[in-house]
Amino acid sequence: GYEVVLVRNFTDIDDKIINKAFKENKSIQELSSIYIESYTRDLNALNVKKPSLEPKASEYLDAMVSMIETLLEKNIAYKVSNGDIYLDTSKDKDYGSLSVHNSSIEFGRIGLVQEKRLEQDFVLWKSYKGDNDVGFDSPLGKGRPGWHIECSSMVFKTLALANTPYQIDIHAGGVDLLFPHHENEACQTRCAFGVEI
Repeated sequence: GYEVVLVRNFTDIDDKIINKAFKENKSIQELSSIYIESYTRDLNALNVKKPSLEPKASEYLDAMVSMIETLLEKNIAYKVSNGDIYLDTSKDKDYGSLSVHNSSIEFGRIGLVQEKRLEQDFVLWKSYKGDNDVGFDSPLGKGRPGWHIECSSMVFKTLALANTPYQIDIHAGGVDLLFPHHENEACQTRCAFGVEI
């Protein structure tokens, strides 16, 4: 048979986590740990086989910053006045091909920001907004990664794009993640590395 390398990541930096952590007066690490431990206990109780790797987004900030810097250098990403950095989806001729989303109603889920070039442009880096926010010091300025860049960066560092013996045969997630998440992952990976995820 085949040797399977299964990677299941944990998103431990996220708007929902940050908001809940502030409400519960916990750090995002404390809050994430509670849920990761509970999830792991449940899977163990169900005798679900453990994955080969379980990266946490917070462990790959350098990879995220590096990927964003690559996109900025290629003029595929742009910074707006508040310090947030967006990916210009017009630079990817295949944007929308995975999910076949092209209506403004569907793009409405992404959210409108006045300085975005296109409605479907998505955030790569959220600048630090003050006391009720979380920020990490980086060459991009104090801030935190957007949701989509987290996953592409972890793939880059743990699987086929990082000169490891692994390759990605199946990239999976819930159907609710197809758009915008998987579409945006595919876009930024094509734009940064010239390969499909």
